[in-house]
Amino acid sequence: MGLKFKIQNSKFKIFLPILLLLALAACGKEGPPLPPEIRIAERTGDLKAVQEGEVAVLQWSYPSMTTAGQTLTDIEAIEVWRATLPKGQEPPPPITPQDRALQRQLLEAQGEIVQRLDPPEIEAATRGKFLVYRDDLARWRQGVAFDPEAAVVWYGVRTICCRKRESELSNVARLLPTKPPDPPTGLELEAGAQGIDVRWEAAPGISVLVERSPDGAVWTQVTETAVTGGDWRDAQADQGRAWSYRLRSVAHLEGGGQVIGDPSDPARIEHPDTYPPPDPEEIVCLPEGATVRVRWRLVPGAAGYEVARRSGGLPAEVLVSDLTSVEFTDLEPPLGNTTYLVVARDAVGNTSGSAECSVVMGAIP
Repeated sequence: MGLKFKIQNSKFKIFLPILLLLALAACGKEGPPLPPEIRIAERTGDLKAVQEGEVAVLQWSYPSMTTAGQTLTDIEAIEVWRATLPKGQEPPPPITPQDRALQRQLLEAQGEIVQRLDPPEIEAATRGKFLVYRDDLARWRQGVAFDPEAAVVWYGVRTICCRKRESELSNVARLLPTKPPDPPTGLELEAGAQGIDVRWEAAPGISVLVERSPDGAVWTQVTETAVTGGDWRDAQADQGRAWSYRLRSVAHLEGGGQVIGDPSDPARIEHPDTYPPPDPEEIVCLPEGATVRVRWRLVPGAAGYEVARRSGGLPAEVLVSDLTSVEFTDLEPPLGNTTYLVVARDAVGNTSGSAECSVVMGAIP
């Protein structure tokens, strides 16, 4: 009996871990199923509104994340909201998160959807990492029930994704529609070696945006922000071609807003590449045994260098005309006083003045 009990007990010890593992596995399968994840687009928080002429230009980041921090890939639509409020009835600027939440609720309660952007329209409105929507203010004025000059406009956007689920409304972008400022006058252009100087008649309280075009049809803003005063230099315009320029006035409003006016009449100028590169600097002649090494500093805009040698009262002779490095070694320098001349040349053949250094070579014993 004792031996039989020990054998059975031994078997029990072997099977006990297996039974425990099975029990744990069974426990893992029990319990209610987890609810499915609800995907909702993250609320837009960087909506901006700027008036350009009679157009309100809205810009905001392209929706890319869900509220759970996952990548958003299935945008179905984007709603653009607008509310018109009398200035006297507008709440004070929000300070706390609660104030901003109430502001969004007021926009939703008193506003309307002015545009629903479907996927093809979203693609057309995409500008890099941003979306841009333009609202016609002239048409808006026709629909205002009271004096448009006494109105303020609120804008918001909302992203719809994931089987018609709506995000929270974005931050409110405030716009005070105002008569745009007149374009700048007196536009003049002057091309030089350092770029194209743009000049105009400055007006009090007005700054200016500068736009450039290669063909007069497609325009690019070349000033990062509006500039004050009556002149600006475009140091990035390529030489060897013609450029057109036009200007926009920018009026700054109370509260940080701004109104951008219509563009001025354009002006065009040739910007030929006729400007020589700077003269070489810091040129030195270094005798090294029976040779002479000539060295100088790199010249901005130079495509190559010419090195010449003059000695014994004779005219200078060119030793090399297409050197691309900033040093040259003369393997057979003449005895006595010798002067070396270095000239820089740009890609179209404009040449600088020469830089010189001299060395006296004696016979090697």
